[in-house]
Order: sequence, then structure tokens, then C-alpha cells
Amino acid sequence: MLGGSSTLFSMQTPSIRPPQTLQPADRLQQLLPDLFAPETASGEQFLRLQLAPDLTIALALSWVEETLLLSPQWVTPMPNMAPHVLGLVSSKSQVFWAINLVQLLNLPVALEPSQYYEIVVIRTLPMEATQGSAGNQDELLLGLVVPKIRGSIRLSLEDIISPVHEVEASLQPYLSGQAVLEEQTVLVLSAEAIGTSQMPIPG
Repeated sequence: MLGGSSTLFSMQTPSIRPPQTLQPADRLQQLLPDLFAPETASGEQFLRLQLAPDLTIALALSWVEETLLLSPQWVTPMPNMAPHVLGLVSSKSQVFWAINLVQLLNLPVALEPSQYYEIVVIRTLPMEATQGSAGNQDELLLGLVVPKIRGSIRLSLEDIISPVHEVEASLQPYLSGQAVLEEQTVLVLSAEAIGTSQMPIPG
């Protein structure tokens, strides 16, 4: 699914061309060097997202289509949408919604103004469910705009436990568990809950 085009991002606007960026495979290799290294560690690989100084989220790589570094001008706002919906984006001939993950999760932090959005594009079905299929024309993508992508980590599935009661109530519907990494609690995001239950609808 990764690689191919020399342009990572292409809007469907006739008169405007987006800036050149890294190819998807190069972008992932830059962010996730462990993914391209020989298999030496155990555990499932997760993308590490920093949503706040004291809040780290892990997202299983099996749900990740690609990551994008994108200027906000290439996000097309749409009227009458929920506040967390930033608009529509296009990548590799697919158009999908971009949402502010921090705002969706109702966290008491703001997405800092930046020259670029860091976007994690997830599938509505995991990679294992789409491999070997005749096609993925029914597959939907969703762009999660996050404050910072911190690379990859490995978590043993045995170490992921149910979220404890201290977790904010607004987060709980979107979590599949939590784990401790380097003495820090890491919350494991359920991409399935985000992708199937929170597809943008008019606000």
C-alpha cells in the first residue's frame, strides 16, 4: 500500500498543486526506523502519539495506512460539520476526512498552530482483514490530526490491560487498554472504535 507516487499528497483541485513531500515509505522509515530494521524485538508494533505532555497514546500499526505531513491549506473545510472535523484531504487518489483527535477525545488541550499537520491515516479495517482480498473499494480511510508522532514502540499483548478508572470518561469509548512503558502509562487507542463509530457527520 505504501510507495509508488513521487508526490505524497495530491488535492483534487484543478488550479492548485500541493507541495512536494516525502514518499509514504520514506516518511514511515523516517518516523519508524525500527519497522525497517531486522526483527529482533518481541511484541506488537504501535505508533506512539503524544497528545499532551502527560498523555501518550499507542495505535497498532496494523491499522495505519500512512502518515502525512501536510500544510493546513490542503485541508478543505466543509460546512455544518462537527467541531472536531477539520475537512477533507486527498492522498493516492483517495479522499477522506481529517479530524482533530485531541478535540474528538474532548481533551483539555488545544492543537497548537503549526505550519504543518501531522496526520495518521488509518483504515476502517485492519491490514489482516484486507490482505488477499480482491480489492478494497469498500475500505474507508480516516486522517487523525495529532500534535506529535513520536515514532514506534513495541508492546506485548499480555501487558495490555483494561483501562483503569482514573482514565477520563471521554477517552474510555476509544480505548482498548493501557500498558506501562518506561514507567509511563501508555493508553492504547482503538482504531476500530474511531473508524467505525466516529466517522464525521454533520454537526
